[in-house]
Amino acid sequence: MHALVSQGRFAEAHAVVDDAFVERNGSAGYLLRAWVLAQEQRPADARDAVDWALAIAGPAEAADVFVLAGVVLLAMDEPHAALTAALRASGTDPDGWEPKVLLSDVYRRLGRPADAVAAARRAAAMAPHEVEAHVALARSLWAERGFLGRIPRRSRAEHRAAARRALALGAAPGQLVAPRGGALFGGVGLALFAAVQLYRVGTGDTWGLLAAGVGLAVAVVLVVMAARTGARRTGVSALARITGIRATVRTELVGDPWLWRIAAVRTALLMPLPALVTTGLVADRAWQGHPVPAWAATLLAVAGLTGVSALVLAVPWWYGGMYARRILRYGGFVRTQLTVVGLLAGGTLALAVRGAAVSGLWAAAAVAHFVWTVGGWLTGAVLVSRFHALRRRELFST
Repeated sequence: MHALVSQGRFAEAHAVVDDAFVERNGSAGYLLRAWVLAQEQRPADARDAVDWALAIAGPAEAADVFVLAGVVLLAMDEPHAALTAALRASGTDPDGWEPKVLLSDVYRRLGRPADAVAAARRAAAMAPHEVEAHVALARSLWAERGFLGRIPRRSRAEHRAAARRALALGAAPGQLVAPRGGALFGGVGLALFAAVQLYRVGTGDTWGLLAAGVGLAVAVVLVVMAARTGARRTGVSALARITGIRATVRTELVGDPWLWRIAAVRTALLMPLPALVTTGLVADRAWQGHPVPAWAATLLAVAGLTGVSALVLAVPWWYGGMYARRILRYGGFVRTQLTVVGLLAGGTLALAVRGAAVSGLWAAAAVAHFVWTVGGWLTGAVLVSRFHALRRRELFST
C-alpha cells in the first residue's frame, strides 16, 4: 500500500481500499482509506474516514486500529485528536509497546516532553529490540532541549544510549532528531509580550495606543491563521478543532491530578494581563507625560475588567464545571489575582478621573501593574516547574 501511494499510483491504491474492502475490514479498512486520502491531500475526506473508523470501533477493537488512527491524525496535524486515539490504544493493549510509541510522538508534538519521555521509556522497556521504541526515546529526550538548545544534564547519558541503540538496530541518523512541539503557543506568547512593550516606543498618545493595538492585533491574527491553516490541513473547522481539544483536555484531567493544579496556576497568571495592556497603558502614558482623557481611561478600564471576566467565564467552558470549581478555588490564586486586578484598575481609573498630575502616583500605578504581572509570571513559573517535577517523578516511577 505504501509503495503504491509513494509512487503516486493513487488509482491502484483506491482499487485496493474500495467499498468492498472497507466493508470487510471495518475500522481498519476505513483507516487505510483515510491514509490514502491523506496522501492525496484530501483532508476533509480523510478525516471523515477516520471519524467513521473510530465511530464503529467496538470496545474490544484491536489496539492496532487505534494506533493507525493516531498515526493518520498526526500526519494530518491533529495531535489532540491523535492523543485520544493513543489513549484508547493504550487502554486496549496496556502491555503493548506500539501504543506507547504513539503516545510519545503525540506528547512531543504537543510540547510535553516529560510525558513523551515517560511513554517512550515504557516502550523501550517493553520492546528492547524494536527500533521504533528507541527512536521514540531518543526523540523525546532530544525534545527536552532548553533555551540554549542543550539536552538537560540528567538526560544526556540516556539520550546517547538510546541513540546508539536505535542506530545499532538500523535507524537512520535523521530519525533521531525531531522538532519540539508547542511552537504556536510560544509564538502567541511572544506576540502578547510584544503588545505589552510596543506602546512604550510611542512618542505620544496616538502612536502609543496605535502600537499597542497593532501588537495585540498580531497576536489575534496568529491565532486565527493557525486555526484556518489547521482547518485546511485536516478538513475540520476551527470550532470543531477547539471542541476536540477541549474534550481531550477534560479527559486528561480525570486521570492526572497534577494537570488541574497546573491549570489553576496558569489561569491565575493570565488574570493581570488584560489590566496590564489597558489601565497599565493609561498609567504608563501619564507617567511619560501624555495623560489619557478620562473617557478613554474609563473605556480601557472597562475593557480590561471585561477581559478578566471573560477569562473567569472561560474556565468552566473549557475545563467543565467540576474542575472549574477546583481551579478557581485552588490556593486562593484566582481570588487574589481578581482582588489585586480590581484594585489596580480602580486606582488607575480614579487617578484619571481626578486628573492627577503627580508623576509619582502615575509611576507607582504603572510599576505596580508591571511588577504584579511579571512577578506573578515568575512565581507561577516556579510553581508550575515544581508541579511538573513532582508529576514527572510519578510518571517515571510507574
